[in-house]
Amino acid sequence: MKRTKKLFYNIILILGILTIVQSVTIAQADTGRQSEVEVFFTENKDPTAPLNPKELSEPVEIISDIPIKPGTPGPLSVDFAPHVVFGEQDGSADDDVYFAQLTKVKTVSDGSEDEVPNYIQITDNRGKDNGWKLTVKQNGQLRNGDHTLTGAEMMLKNIKLISPNGNKEPIYTKDITLDPINSQPMEVSRSDEKTGKGTWIIMFGSNLSESKKSIQIKVPGDIEKKRGKYTTSLTWELVDSPI
Repeated sequence: MKRTKKLFYNIILILGILTIVQSVTIAQADTGRQSEVEVFFTENKDPTAPLNPKELSEPVEIISDIPIKPGTPGPLSVDFAPHVVFGEQDGSADDDVYFAQLTKVKTVSDGSEDEVPNYIQITDNRGKDNGWKLTVKQNGQLRNGDHTLTGAEMMLKNIKLISPNGNKEPIYTKDITLDPINSQPMEVSRSDEKTGKGTWIIMFGSNLSESKKSIQIKVPGDIEKKRGKYTTSLTWELVDSPI
């Protein structure tokens, strides 16, 4: 009988200790709470203003006799595409090369005006590991009414890229000869998953002096040049290029 009682008490004691330990453990585990943290991204479709190639922190307005179309909406956008104006030239029987006029801008902050290298500006605000590709094509030969400036050849030279964002530079073509007959798109620049993020200014000429001769047209001397204005257009296309 004594042995039985002793065994019984021992069991009660052990269970009591386990109960106490369990109670303390539960109390310690219930002293905190988790809170949630969220961030939700949307596509940035706001247009990006053209910037001054000389002062990348300065938004500008383009000064042009030809109306400037607004930039395309984001997040992958052509912010500004240049008009190419060769101005008034004397026709001759010689093979001639004519150079495009520089771009004129007005600084938004103070209204000052300046000449800058000719350029096109693009922006990639997608926040994705996708690349992009920028192409340009000439939409037919220069024409004056029914007359075509046969044999004329336009070139975009001395291409240089700069950015206010400090991101890795995409690949680019230094010199481009446009195709007025077949209007074949020519690659200007392209990025991969690690390059080309943010805003990029693609200049034709790294400075004013070089830019003055970086967009040119060669005109054969043995073709007729009718008095009047010859025109064509360029299409700049920026497309998503999955890696």
